[in-house]
Amino acid sequence: MNVNVAAVTPAPKAGLGSMAILGLAAAGALLFIGVAALPYYLRIEEVQFRQYWPMRGWLLTHITMGMVALLTGPVQLWLGLKDVYPTVHRNLGLVYMTAITLGAVSAYYLAFNTSGGVVFGSGLAALATAWLTTTGMAFLAIKRHLYEQHKEWMIRSYVVTFAFVTFRAFDSVLAARGLPLLDHIGVSAWFCWSVPLLLNELVLQGRKILRVRVD
Repeated sequence: MNVNVAAVTPAPKAGLGSMAILGLAAAGALLFIGVAALPYYLRIEEVQFRQYWPMRGWLLTHITMGMVALLTGPVQLWLGLKDVYPTVHRNLGLVYMTAITLGAVSAYYLAFNTSGGVVFGSGLAALATAWLTTTGMAFLAIKRHLYEQHKEWMIRSYVVTFAFVTFRAFDSVLAARGLPLLDHIGVSAWFCWSVPLLLNELVLQGRKILRVRVD
């Protein structure tokens, strides 16, 4: 059996499946913002922020920048996958990168000053690092005109951005199972980005493998 490495079918264009996933991501982002994020702005009181009250400025920065990235990400991915409106795509990309940079900086501060334990703090710091790394690689790729790599790294970046939503999902499930507070927030801080990123990588790389024709 010989594998003809050169015989690779072209990368498929974004179809209805990709658009449906982006639509679901946007819906999930809006649901998260309405349920979990907006209450912090509607009730800026110590009872709402609890242990984060002394760091409320940092937390609000993190949440605000996260919302900007969550909402601009699907639009940015749609523009990139469809290869339309390049000027809008470029300008929105700058907004997205700025939001992630500020969101990651505030995440580092929260991680190193949290009362949620070392597992939660390290998970939050690792998430911020993954956020900056994936977005930075997307920026580096587009600066070198590596368009397919740029698209892949932008997808990875948004998977990490979506950790705002997946954290809430993981944490709610683990809390419902009766895990102690420090345990379920610590596990969720790691799982909310690492598991989705792994699954995303299986899809991205699996599609490349399956496109290779085997003689």
